[in-house]
Amino acid sequence: MFKPVASALALSILLAACASQPSLPERKLPEGVSFVEKISRKGDELVIPYEKYRLANGLTVIIQEDHSDPMVHVDVTYHVGSAREELGKSGFAHFFEHMMFQGSEHVGDEQHFKIVSESGGTLNGTTNSDRTNYFQTVPANQLETMLWLEADRMGFLLDAVTQQKFEVQRETVKNERGQRVDNAPYGRLGERVAEAMYPAGHPYSWPVIGYIEDLNRVNVNDLKKFFLRWYGPNNAVLTIGGDVNVEQTLAWVNQYFGSIPRGPDVEDAAKQPAMLSENRYISLQDNVHLPLLYIAYPTVSARHADEPALDVLAEIIGQGKTSLLYKNLVKNQIAVQTNAQHGCQELACTFTMMALPNPAALQGKTMADLEKIVRDTLVEFEQRGVADDDLLKAKAKLESQAIFGLQSIQGKVSQLAFYETFTGNANYIQQDIAAYTKVSKDDVMRVYNQYVKGKAAVIMRVIPNGATALLGTPDNWQRPERKLPEYAETKESDLQYRRASDNFDRSQKPGAQANPAVQLPATWTATLDNGIKVYGAAYDETPTVALNIDIKIGARDVPVEKLGLANLTAAMLNESSKNYSNEAFSLALEKLGSSVSVGAGTSYTTLSVQSLSKNLDETLKLAAERLFNPAFLESDFQRLKAQTKQGIEHSKKQPANVASEAFQRLLFGADNALGLPGNGTLASIDAITLDDVKAFYREYYVPSITTVSVVGAVDKDALIKKLDFLGQWQGKPVARTAMKALPQHD
Repeated sequence: MFKPVASALALSILLAACASQPSLPERKLPEGVSFVEKISRKGDELVIPYEKYRLANGLTVIIQEDHSDPMVHVDVTYHVGSAREELGKSGFAHFFEHMMFQGSEHVGDEQHFKIVSESGGTLNGTTNSDRTNYFQTVPANQLETMLWLEADRMGFLLDAVTQQKFEVQRETVKNERGQRVDNAPYGRLGERVAEAMYPAGHPYSWPVIGYIEDLNRVNVNDLKKFFLRWYGPNNAVLTIGGDVNVEQTLAWVNQYFGSIPRGPDVEDAAKQPAMLSENRYISLQDNVHLPLLYIAYPTVSARHADEPALDVLAEIIGQGKTSLLYKNLVKNQIAVQTNAQHGCQELACTFTMMALPNPAALQGKTMADLEKIVRDTLVEFEQRGVADDDLLKAKAKLESQAIFGLQSIQGKVSQLAFYETFTGNANYIQQDIAAYTKVSKDDVMRVYNQYVKGKAAVIMRVIPNGATALLGTPDNWQRPERKLPEYAETKESDLQYRRASDNFDRSQKPGAQANPAVQLPATWTATLDNGIKVYGAAYDETPTVALNIDIKIGARDVPVEKLGLANLTAAMLNESSKNYSNEAFSLALEKLGSSVSVGAGTSYTTLSVQSLSKNLDETLKLAAERLFNPAFLESDFQRLKAQTKQGIEHSKKQPANVASEAFQRLLFGADNALGLPGNGTLASIDAITLDDVKAFYREYYVPSITTVSVVGAVDKDALIKKLDFLGQWQGKPVARTAMKALPQHD
């Protein structure tokens, strides 16, 4: 899906917005600032209120006023990603993500990080094929400083981009590519599939991080030229959310950004979905433990009328325990993991299916056999059709994702910035909603027939080094040699700088405003009949509830020879229960748009619940089923053991994991559970039996070491009544396992 951080999908009755073009607010605007629109909330509608303005230089400014916390989030999104690069000059957009943190004319080298960190804030930047964004979350009294920082790198960066900085960051990017792509398991999967999917020269045919040969042949002036073309204020959206005064914020925005000259005009790129005339089989030998099958069909482009139905199709085929791929591959231990996605970028989308086979299931077989099962699954879908529950669970999931995504300032700001950048309408959510609520069974079957059934795809097989016998079907497509245009070096004299003229001294860092007063939410405590403590906090910004049931037992309490027992026990509670099959339980949750999951850490096992307030009663019934009625089926246990062991083998191929485990052993000792991975070792997992799991559950899943924490839009008294199922829980007290002495190091 081509969606913002806060998904735009929800039922129209929940996210209907009011009229979008009211009269000009009664506020004095700085000269050169134009009012565009204001979106407000009516009654209980769940909508993101905002005001939109535009500066004379074309910068779009969106302000989302939210006084719930004394924080602000500032996001600058430039409508430029790797798709705007030239053939032979890949990686520039990502390169600039690095350069924008290296200092600008009035901000010293590495000072951006330092200033934000010392302000008590966080920051980052991301780049994809279609946009680059930079963002900070800081206390509200630091807003002016953040605007000063962002304006300086928008309008005053290039004079600070030296040859030395360029060379340092070029090596940094090359090293990042080595770590994240070339030497990471499956790291070249996306790159290779894109090369086969799109014709040479297509904006998505090269990777966002770029090719090493492209990075090696360019100079600092090439990079500056790219910046001058795409990073003007008229190709950017500045979105500010949080505890702000709109008039003061506009004055600061105009002061720091208003004098930055407009850049060249930017037009939207043409949609360019891929087209394949025949299946393209490709393969890659990699330092991996598990082979991987990846099938990608070209479809449409973002916000095409068929995108919602293709998203629903992906849900049915391969998302969650109710999906067909899970049933046909994971449940019977043919695969360790599967999924289906409909991933959309601005110019093109793909429908993909992925499977990581269990090596034991591949004995005497090949990836061609696995591919046949995947293709047979599509035939099964065609014969089965679309059920009512398929649409219900898909729409419930999208509704809950949308609402939970609006809980943070960053989530709201990111959604507004996303829609404004790609549609010119920050309130585009209404149109997205309408498109998804209209999806019918016929729509899903139609897009299946139009884009998937019998259509050509890229079939990628990633296999362990030397295991070519696993392929089964030979490659029939080879990446052609890259034919790059002759390199024309950009000279300093070729650059046409745009310089701002100010009537103030930009070198003076703004001072912080008065420290904001922190208004903590109302909290409460209660004790259930059996002594379980409940800690709660009121939160009514969204109609949601998050609840944790924490049991003070984890990996540290398990003998080394049975390490992984706490994790396996928690995992078994996520499987079949006495009253629900695995699939039935997942379906019940999906139709509510809720999640109930159990996980074990070092010191605690936690049952986590997330629910819309209106669905809390039904969700808590499912939580009680998870906690008190696990079925502990042998088939589930054997499948989880196999998956755990494959995960352990996979971790051995990841350098960061290997280093972390070595450090833990050194720090805590090899005979200490804290010195070993919590999910166990191959030997310890082999030693664990289902009876061990049952005994661990009986002994340690007890109320005496349990607490509950809850945050959400729910009344204390009402919640305590809903938690009566926990208050009736009985069990014997248990003692915590004593910590082992740590080794002495010189």
